[in-house]
Amino acid sequence: MTDLGTAIQRYQEALDATPADHPDRARTIADLETAIQRSQEALDAILADHLDRADRLYSLGVEYRNRYQRIGTIADLETAIQRIQEALDTTPADHPDRAGRLHSLGVGYHIRYNKTGSTVDRETAIQRYQEALNQSSSPVGDRLTAGKSLLVIHAKAEQWPQAYQAASKTVSLVPLLTPRFLETSDKQYLLTQILDLASIASAIALNAAKPPFDAVQALELGRGVIAGSINELRTDISDLQQNHPQLAEQYATLRNQFDSQAPLTQREVDQRYNAGQELERVIQQIQRLPNFDRFLRAPSENELKAAAEYGPIVIINVSDYRCDALIIEKNQIWALPLPHLHASDIQDRVTGGLGEPEILEWLWKTIAQPVLEALRFTQTPSDGRWPHIWWIPTGPLARFPIHAAGRHSQSSMDAVLDRVVSSYSSSVKAIVYGRRHRSQPTSRPRSEKVVLLAMHKTPNNYDLHFATQEVHELARLCSSMKLQVIEPLPYKEQVLSALSSCQIFHFAGHGSTHDLDPSKSLLLLRDWETEPLTVASLLEINLRKQTPFLAYLSACGTGRIKGNEFLDEGLHLISGYQLAGFQHVIGTLWDVNDKACVEMATTTYKWMQDHGISDESVREGLHHASRCLRRKWIEDNSARKASRSDKGLLEIRDDQVAVQRSDSSQGKERDPRDAELFEDTNRNNVAKSKIRVTFVAFRAGWLLANVAPHGWIKFLHGWRRHPQMYPMDKSTSKGTFIHGWSYPIHL
Repeated sequence: MTDLGTAIQRYQEALDATPADHPDRARTIADLETAIQRSQEALDAILADHLDRADRLYSLGVEYRNRYQRIGTIADLETAIQRIQEALDTTPADHPDRAGRLHSLGVGYHIRYNKTGSTVDRETAIQRYQEALNQSSSPVGDRLTAGKSLLVIHAKAEQWPQAYQAASKTVSLVPLLTPRFLETSDKQYLLTQILDLASIASAIALNAAKPPFDAVQALELGRGVIAGSINELRTDISDLQQNHPQLAEQYATLRNQFDSQAPLTQREVDQRYNAGQELERVIQQIQRLPNFDRFLRAPSENELKAAAEYGPIVIINVSDYRCDALIIEKNQIWALPLPHLHASDIQDRVTGGLGEPEILEWLWKTIAQPVLEALRFTQTPSDGRWPHIWWIPTGPLARFPIHAAGRHSQSSMDAVLDRVVSSYSSSVKAIVYGRRHRSQPTSRPRSEKVVLLAMHKTPNNYDLHFATQEVHELARLCSSMKLQVIEPLPYKEQVLSALSSCQIFHFAGHGSTHDLDPSKSLLLLRDWETEPLTVASLLEINLRKQTPFLAYLSACGTGRIKGNEFLDEGLHLISGYQLAGFQHVIGTLWDVNDKACVEMATTTYKWMQDHGISDESVREGLHHASRCLRRKWIEDNSARKASRSDKGLLEIRDDQVAVQRSDSSQGKERDPRDAELFEDTNRNNVAKSKIRVTFVAFRAGWLLANVAPHGWIKFLHGWRRHPQMYPMDKSTSKGTFIHGWSYPIHL
């Protein structure tokens, strides 16, 4: 874009951000008018064959279109279409800017169609969008933008076959948007361009009466792109080494240049780009070999079914067009429409307390109950053999605790917890890659080392009084299992060194979720301010040759993503440890109570002590701990209700209990139902808040989660795990929770 075009764009952005009644708005419009005038003067000052003429025509046309959208004068729209067409006429057929200009011209015709209803304008817009989508010489981002416009214009007219063709072509470009030579931060930025694209394409496939596999494939191509790329680079090549050793060595040498997320110099960027081109050539050569045609390709239909060997995989796809459960079983892939689930309902609820009883009941009625009944999971298993479901929620639904959906009380068993063991994954390919890795033979003996790290004191943060107790209890349990306990110094270098030779890593301390960049989320060690242990630093290491067994992250928000644009990528601390090579990762989705972490961890480890360290014992240990804690919570809560009713202190309903206020906040067990919220600006204002505690575990790509569906925890507003934002305090809590019971529910 030219400097003038950039300036005009900035004027328009300023205008868009200025309220209609703002006194500066007239000045902003005047500035935009001046920019248009200067653009016209610049155009008049050059010859008809000047190299910059197309750029200046295009910038002028875009500004006339912007002015039409502000003022509504049809003459501006006509001029915009004319100028952009003139710019396109002077743009060579293989010019990189051609797709962007074709799309802008299509937008002009599309706007005029919406104004006049002319079918000719609509067809012209479709033609320009299609041409832009097919413009192979242009940047992938410009082609994706045109493809999204094309599929939307067809979808609005319910022309589903045409919409599907556009969607299929558009989604197929997503892997090209983030080539291997790009750094993770660059990939994250580029992927913001395709927000919701995969979910829309999946819904369109079903509306076009395509097989459910096509709907799943759209989601697999357009979601979890970064993690998928890392998994691909770290895939097992033993078969290739055995059959084609020279080509395998060439591939390994090239891929090792990309298995690092460290910042690069300009020279290294150039080298990385050239290596990326060569790596793509080698991959294509491998894929032409006999029996290697599936090398680094998306999972086939048979591979997706094989991934459901241990239980069905349920993808909950959400879009404005329709919502469905895409169910993968070992013998079939099928779609279950969810007519009572709407994208707007999710947006309305996402800002509230996601653990509130009404939210859990809504999730049950709209999603969980229809799915479980369709799969014939209608009651608690009487033989102790629990069925297992992998949930893959899309978009903003990823924030919701589907595993905790239901009506939780003594008199009801209508809950996911009472029918199945649940797990989460970011994608089906994450499950497939995890299973492939776990099936690889290893000649290395499994380490017997357990790395335990308690951050009782963290610089510029409040103390965690129960972190030391948690690690002390676990050290005793691990020693009884004949494991060697290691407690490294709490510095990044020492911790990363310890991870390279351990079987289990347990961290009890503070976690921090970055607002804008998930790769910068971190566990807070003693040197967190200068040498942070971030997701990005985890992506730099590869522990898959050592195959460490378990990482247990007893810290706040290790599975949390704040930005909506990154939800479908699933990058957070939990996935970082999984991508680094840990077979299982237990973590948290939100804030957790300090004392509750001790109980949850010790119960889980005791199960592993009694049943041996195995894949099953991790899942079963979490499940057992969560059900025990929930049962205890229900019993204690019922007793509390009865006691208070007898004393005549308050009126009690099933879903609400009032409590007497207590000013004590140091070390005493508090009532779990209500939360007293003290605003920092006025500590005399008391509000009610409903908070849930969530434990999660990645198991070779499977996310196991636990939630306290009715847990009410006392906390002080602002006491979170973001020390750079909040002052220190002598709280006993990890995260926002100060006191009270928190009972996680196992998935």
